[in-house]
Amino acid sequence: MITFVVASALLAGAGAALWFMPPQTSAEWAAWVQAAGVCAALGLALRLQYMASRQASRQADRVATLFAANMHWVFRELSDACIKRAWADFAVHRRVLQEVLAQGREVSLQQLDGSGLAMVTSLRAMGVEGLEMVATHTPQGDWHHLHRYFEKRLPSIAGWLALYGHPPESSGPTDYQGLRTSFGQFESR
Repeated sequence: MITFVVASALLAGAGAALWFMPPQTSAEWAAWVQAAGVCAALGLALRLQYMASRQASRQADRVATLFAANMHWVFRELSDACIKRAWADFAVHRRVLQEVLAQGREVSLQQLDGSGLAMVTSLRAMGVEGLEMVATHTPQGDWHHLHRYFEKRLPSIAGWLALYGHPPESSGPTDYQGLRTSFGQFESR
């Protein structure tokens, strides 16, 4: 909008100058054409920079939202593994949590707005804390305590997702890069 107003003002000013003091010689016409070309190039450069900035911001928002969706998914899967006391599922999702945290480190914080920055830093802190919780857990550990830990954090992650217009209910059970990583059917072997 501001670009349009500035461009309109420049165009009106140039039109008024041409109306009241038209160029008389070919050198004056060449100067006007050159000035118009420079103004057009500057306007295009500003527009391209603005579009690139918006695209980078949208991309950062998408990566942040994907990070939040994956955090919700892996916390839900870890919670389910704790309910079932399924060590194989738990071990797999502990590794997935490490991968999701690595993905969270790739989010460009400079491109995020205030709420996006708050979401990513909050989720990173939650993920690191969760990773510390699962690192020392053994098959004979306190599964109930760990389950409560993950269940308590799911509403916070869901709230961040809802804020960005992606409630976790629409994500489905296979929302980590579209893969199902439950090995429940292989536990008996």
